[in-house]
Amino acid sequence: MPENDRATIYLLEDINDNRYIGSTSEKNINDRLNTHRRDEREHLLGIRHRNCSSMKLDLYHCNIIPLLECNNDSDTRKKWESYFMNYVYPESVNNKRFKTLDKKQYYKDNKERIKINNNKWREKNREKVNAKRREYYQKNKEKILKQKKELRLKNKNKVSNNNNENP
Repeated sequence: MPENDRATIYLLEDINDNRYIGSTSEKNINDRLNTHRRDEREHLLGIRHRNCSSMKLDLYHCNIIPLLECNNDSDTRKKWESYFMNYVYPESVNNKRFKTLDKKQYYKDNKERIKINNNKWREKNREKVNAKRREYYQKNKEKILKQKKELRLKNKNKVSNNNNENP
């Protein structure tokens, strides 16, 4: 669990009305603004090679405004950052915008990749999966056999009808 179990979604707004949405788990939100300023200095000095969208702002003439406090887990933070970026402040300078897909849409878009990964995992963990199946069967043997018997009786007519139809 992270050191701080709460996170803050914040807005950086400079004197030119440029806006940036971010999140932090730091207890003092002004520490996060100072980190943005340090990162920009290091980028300009060539120490830091990646840059952040917040560097499009005048970080020395801006305010940091807390928008929301939420749980400090990746999914919750992304969800709220995305909400503020896409719906409340769509004009924000953020380059990286999180897509908000529901689970069904995500599966539909990534079906083949998910199947491949699941098959790889099953192959890699075959012994463990089989051991769990055997354990489940031993614990629930009577119930499973009863269900199978009921299923056979239920489908007995269907099977005999199908055999009578075929010459």
